[in-house]
Amino acid sequence: MGIKRFFKNKIKDRNFIKNKRKLEINNFEIKFFENYSFNFEINKNPEVSIIIFFSGSIRQTLNCLYTLEQYDKNISKEIIIINNESLEDTLQFLDRIPGIVIINSDKDADLTQNINKGIKSAKGVYIYMLNSSVEIQEYCLSSLLDVFKTKENVGAVGSKIVSPDNTLQEAGCLIFKKSGIISIGRGEAIDAPQYDYLRKVDCCSENSLLFSRINTEGNLNLLDEAFLSVDSGVADLCLRLKNKQKLDTYYQPLSEIVHFENIPNKEKKLFAKDKRTFLEKWDNYFTNEMFLPDGKINYNTHFKKPNFLFLEENMPKPDQDSGSRRFLEIVKILQKNGHRIILAVKHFEESIDRPYVKFFRSIGVQVCMDYVTPKDKIIKVADQIEEAIHSVDIIWIFRPIGFDHWYGQIKNKISGKKIVYDMVDLHYLRMERENGYIDLVTKEREKEIKFFKEKEYFGMNTSDAVLSISDEEKNTVSKNGVKSDKIFTVSNIHKPVNANAVGFSKREGVLFIGGYNHLPNIDAVKFLHESVMPLVWKKNENIKVFILGPDFPEDLKQKYHSDKFQVLGYQKSVDHWFENARVFVAPLRYGAGVKGKIGQALEFKLPVVTTEIGAEGMSLEDRKTALISDENPQNFADKILELYNDEHLWQTLHENSLQPLSKFSIETQEENIKKMLEYLGFKD
Repeated sequence: MGIKRFFKNKIKDRNFIKNKRKLEINNFEIKFFENYSFNFEINKNPEVSIIIFFSGSIRQTLNCLYTLEQYDKNISKEIIIINNESLEDTLQFLDRIPGIVIINSDKDADLTQNINKGIKSAKGVYIYMLNSSVEIQEYCLSSLLDVFKTKENVGAVGSKIVSPDNTLQEAGCLIFKKSGIISIGRGEAIDAPQYDYLRKVDCCSENSLLFSRINTEGNLNLLDEAFLSVDSGVADLCLRLKNKQKLDTYYQPLSEIVHFENIPNKEKKLFAKDKRTFLEKWDNYFTNEMFLPDGKINYNTHFKKPNFLFLEENMPKPDQDSGSRRFLEIVKILQKNGHRIILAVKHFEESIDRPYVKFFRSIGVQVCMDYVTPKDKIIKVADQIEEAIHSVDIIWIFRPIGFDHWYGQIKNKISGKKIVYDMVDLHYLRMERENGYIDLVTKEREKEIKFFKEKEYFGMNTSDAVLSISDEEKNTVSKNGVKSDKIFTVSNIHKPVNANAVGFSKREGVLFIGGYNHLPNIDAVKFLHESVMPLVWKKNENIKVFILGPDFPEDLKQKYHSDKFQVLGYQKSVDHWFENARVFVAPLRYGAGVKGKIGQALEFKLPVVTTEIGAEGMSLEDRKTALISDENPQNFADKILELYNDEHLWQTLHENSLQPLSKFSIETQEENIKKMLEYLGFKD
C-alpha cells in the first residue's frame, strides 16, 4: 500500500469512527415540563393501548411521554399510566396532562396485578407495555406493528434497547436449560450487524413490548399474577404465547428505545423470588445449553441447521432485476424452513445500497457492514465473514467474479464447510453469443471471454455443489466436464399475480422492461427502436412503446425517447404497465439463462413476443403460450402487429400464460434446494 493511500484510509477510518451513529436523548430537566403543554388525542377506538408502568422519577416519565407525543403520530393510541408510586408531585404533573388515563395502584397489589388492571381497561387492538424510564425513537411503535402486519403467527414484538452511553442493553432474550435468561448483545455496539436484524427470540424485555390485547381463544392476554416482578411476568407471557397459542416472539431492531436502567431493589428481590416459580413452570421446555464448546454463548437456538453465509458481488435489489428477485425468493425459502442467513457483498455504495440493507435486515437477514465498537474499533466486513464462517455450515457464493474474490479470501479458513457455487447465468456463453452482434471481436475480448470461462468452471469444479438457473445450462456445463450429479437447477420463481382484469380492447402499447447494466437488454432496446418498430409504425403509427427499468443510458434516452417510444426508467411499481399494455416484447438477440422479464409478463398474463434466445429455458410453445420469432426484424414486427390486432390469438396466449410457470413455482425450487442440501449431507 502506498503512503498516500495509507493516510487516506486512516483519515477515512477516523471520520467513520467520529460519525458513528448515536441515538437522540432528550432527558429534559423538570423545569422544561413546567411550561410544556402535552396534547394527546382521545381515541375511542385506538389501535394501540400504551401501558406505562412507573418505575423511576416523574422527570423520566415526562420525558417518556414527550417522545411518545413526538413520533408515530399517525397511529391512533391511548395512554394508560400505572401510577404505582402515588406520590403527590407525580400526580401534580400527570393530572394536568389531557388525553391520558391514570390508574393509581392498589397498595396491597403487586405491579403485575396493577398492569393487568390497565390491560383490562384498555380498548386497543394491541397492548404496548412501556417502562417510564425510557425515551422512544422515531418509528419505534410503527416498526413493532409492521412485524404483526408482515409476519405470520406473531405473538409479541420487542425493541432494541439501548443504554444512555449508546451501547446495546438488549437485543431480545434467550432462555437456556435451568431457565437461564440472557439479554442478547449486552454492552455491544448498537449497529453491530449480528444484533441488527429481525429474529425470533424466547422473550423480550418488559421495557418495550407489543402484543395483542385479545388472545387466540378470545380472552385477554394478561400477566400471570403468580409472578411478583414485571420482567418475570413478561417472560412468562412470551412463553405462554409460544407454547399455548403457537405464536412467536420477535426482536425488531428497527424499533429503538433508550432505557435509563434503574432497577429498584424491590424489583430485584421480587425477580429473585420468582425464579423458583419460573423454573417449576418452564424448565422442562428448555434443553439447550447456554455455552458452545468454544465457550461462546449459543445465540442460534431458534435456527435450524444448516446455517448459510451468502457472498455476493453487489447488494441484491429485488425491485430492479430478476437475479435479485430470485435471490430474495431463495432467502424466503430458506427462512421458511428455519435457516439462518448471513449476507456480505463485495461492493457497497452507501447512497444506493443502504435501503436494501435495511430491507434485508427487516426480513431477518444478517447483513455484514463495517461498524464501530464501543471502544472505537472498526470491525470490517472481512472480519465479520471470518467470524461467521465458524457458525455456518454452507457458504453460498454467487457469480464467477464473486467466487474468484470470496474464495480467494476464505479458502484457508473453510475446513469442514460446504461450498455452493451459484452461476446465476453462464457469463462466458452470453459473451460468446454477443460476438455475433459486434463489428469486430478483438483479441482483448477473446481474452475476456476465456477469463470468464476459466473462472466459471473453476468455481463449478472447486465447489461441493453447483446451482444452474436452467436445465439447458446444466446440460451445457455437464458436457464440459462438470459432474452432473452435483448440479442442481434453482431457477427464477414466478407466481400468478392477482392483476386487474383489463380486456384486450382497453389495453394499448408495447412494453419492455429490464435492467440496463445488462448489455443484452441495451441491445434489445436498440434492435426494437432501430429495426423493428419502424416496420411496425409503417402499418400502425399509433402503437406506443414503453421502456421500463433502471440504469438506462442517458445518451440513448436522449436519442430514443419520444411520445411514441417512451423511456420511462425505474418505476417503484410496474403493475400498471403490465395490466394495461397489450403486448410484451423481449427482442433479445443474445444472452444466457432464464429471462425473468418474460416470466414477469407471464405472471400478469400479458401475451409475449420474443426470440428463440428469449424463449430459451422458459418452456414456451409458439402460438400457444407466446409468439416466437427469429431475429429478422420484419418477422418480429409482423408478430407484434398480428398479436396487437388479433383478439382471438391474444386471448389464447393470455389464457395459456400461466402454463409455463409450473417449472418456476416456489414448490419446484424448494424441492430442488432440498435435493441439493440432501446431496451435501443435510437431511430433515
